[in-house]
Amino acid sequence: MHPGDVCTMRVSRRAQPWATLGLLLAAATIIATGCLPSATPIATSTATATRTTPSATSTAPPPTFTPIPTASPTPTQLPTPDAEQAQVLVAGAAVRAQALAGDARVICLRYEETRADGTAEWVALVHQTTGTTSRLSAFVLDDEEVYPLEPVDPRPGAADIGFGQYPTCEIVVRDVNADGLPEIAIFGYAEGNVTLMHLFAWSGTDYRRLGFFSGDAGVRFVATDGDLEEEIWEGFRVRGAPTLAWYIVYTWQDNTYGWTSEHHDWYFTDRPQSYPTHSPDYAVIAFYLALNDRDLPGAYDLLAAEGRSAYETWALGYATTLRVSVGSVHTIPGTASDGRARVAAMVTSWDNERGVIAGRRWNVEWDAVNTPAGWRLQSSAAELLEEWTVPYWP
Repeated sequence: MHPGDVCTMRVSRRAQPWATLGLLLAAATIIATGCLPSATPIATSTATATRTTPSATSTAPPPTFTPIPTASPTPTQLPTPDAEQAQVLVAGAAVRAQALAGDARVICLRYEETRADGTAEWVALVHQTTGTTSRLSAFVLDDEEVYPLEPVDPRPGAADIGFGQYPTCEIVVRDVNADGLPEIAIFGYAEGNVTLMHLFAWSGTDYRRLGFFSGDAGVRFVATDGDLEEEIWEGFRVRGAPTLAWYIVYTWQDNTYGWTSEHHDWYFTDRPQSYPTHSPDYAVIAFYLALNDRDLPGAYDLLAAEGRSAYETWALGYATTLRVSVGSVHTIPGTASDGRARVAAMVTSWDNERGVIAGRRWNVEWDAVNTPAGWRLQSSAAELLEEWTVPYWP
């Protein structure tokens, strides 16, 4: 994939390393009857060795074979779960959790392995309303031990809503950062369509908070770069273009989550999408989102009619493209005048090149023109910044 339609600076692709597979050849040894040497040499009393010719009628003993075991007519039966014992376990945990919650209401009780030690614990969510304030809290119950899960402190002057204002039960327990330990993710919601997410992991003595994330365009785990780790996307709506959202991408590194990149995406999935073109920035964003959706006709329509190549020739340049993302989009200061502007963007592409997934990061600059139909992209220059291969494609 080339990130632009018409480039004033072309970057040659570096050759990709290819691995060759060797062929393993197995040699078969044929043992002829009567020609097998004796395992132990036999000494003779005279210097003349004698040779015994086997009888023409002698035959070798027939080979013996180990019979192939046959499958049993019925599969091995697993022990039947003891329903009564399970009910007693759940009832006991519910009673204990409610006693710990006091006058609050236990709305969620999950039996999950949260320490990677082969045993499960109870994760409880509790909702309490005091006056006009509603608050969601949580704790982990392990036999006689109770481990409170502490949310972030509220901002000065803001109400303390804990993990959220509303009685929801959204808990994810799995190893999201590929460190070998499960994490506990608790999702909640606040006024203004804001999603909250707190992330915890067992430290050996308690459950440490790894991070807190929030946004009015949602918070989610996404695996996009082929390293088996899930990144965290913190989303915010783009007020100037309601169909768009802006995401901050956090990656696990050095035992913490840090901001590593940002990009644009759709706020909600719709078909067909309405591409915003009332500003040069939005036209560039819409172009790459159309490519990512594989809506090549839609992306082609965002190019200025003057100077663009035929659709069939242009679309062929994206035949290997699997995914595209765009971020850091902005009009270059001092370039907007007389219905024209120059827009810079950071573009990341993934292409399937003969079975090898190649990732590339580009710095792209577009010349955009304002037409009666909205802003359109006319020509571009692209600089290749980084190139890599993806070991695993999600």
